[in-house]
Amino acid sequence: MLKTLDVLIGATTVLLLFSMAVTVITQAVSGMLGRRGKHLMSGLADLIQQLGIPERNVSETIARALLTHPLIADGKGKLGTVIHREEFTKLLMDLASGKGVATLDSDTQAKLREMLKQGGISDPEQTLKNVRSMAMQLEASHPELANDVRQAQALMHEAASDYVARVNSWFDQTIDRVSEQFTKYTHGITLATALVVVLTVQVDIIAVIDRLSIDDQFRNTVVTSAARDFSEGTGAKSDTSSSPTTDTSAAIPNVAPGPYYDLLSKVGIITLPTNRSWLRQLKDPRKYPGMVLAILLISLGAPFWYGILKDLLGLRSQIAKKDDMQRMVRQTTQAVSGAAAVGDVGGTPKGPA
Repeated sequence: MLKTLDVLIGATTVLLLFSMAVTVITQAVSGMLGRRGKHLMSGLADLIQQLGIPERNVSETIARALLTHPLIADGKGKLGTVIHREEFTKLLMDLASGKGVATLDSDTQAKLREMLKQGGISDPEQTLKNVRSMAMQLEASHPELANDVRQAQALMHEAASDYVARVNSWFDQTIDRVSEQFTKYTHGITLATALVVVLTVQVDIIAVIDRLSIDDQFRNTVVTSAARDFSEGTGAKSDTSSSPTTDTSAAIPNVAPGPYYDLLSKVGIITLPTNRSWLRQLKDPRKYPGMVLAILLISLGAPFWYGILKDLLGLRSQIAKKDDMQRMVRQTTQAVSGAAAVGDVGGTPKGPA
């Protein structure tokens, strides 16, 4: 039982190591392309169309102005990736008033003002002043309330309108759809990255399991290292209400994978392109099933395999403690029985018959 569990831990550790590399590469590619902000801009443009501006180019212009606003943008010239519902509601009124930092061209601003007017906000500038004043009153009278709660109450009190009602009804659903679309896009990048990584180092997960099954020293080394390096958990932050995706980087353990890669290369489980036999081994059809399986498993991502590994290590700890207790009981029982036998042989004095 313990050996089978160690094989599973070893295989999971190998998958986690390469999943970490794939996850980091995927996040880097997504960040360089700015896809998170672009997906969010597309979703906000859809929402603005639903609010009453049917022209797609106009809604995209407004959405871009929102995500490039100094309060929303990332400060590096890229689109912002997080916007809260109350921020969205107030910034649209700010853009329509024309008195804020960000501005729109006259035609787009006129269409935005008309949309707000039809939604019950005839004077965006004055409405914003009333909202800010009410938020200050709520902060003074109820300092225990969170900022987003104060802003939401101020909007519902001072800007009660069909516009605010529609934003409150559709915003969360829009963000959920954007998150789903971005997740599908990220999965595509992850799968492509896993393909490149597996082909580059020729990870054959079937061969890994076979080696873990027959090589006790290698298996013990991997399991011991995994128990030492991956035993401490990390909590992943979650904030899905205003961003198209949840950041999973916090769920990736901060472990240097270099020693593991060196060990895998030393025992011949991975083959680097610098190896002279790399191309010959890549052409071996016996490696293809294991490599295809490795691509599919690695593409599940580092957070997934990290959670599996933590569960397996916890289970192994419990089983190992139980085995130790059973071994101690057996040894204690044998010691007592042996002592009794020696006493009998030695001619322990008996009472008179």
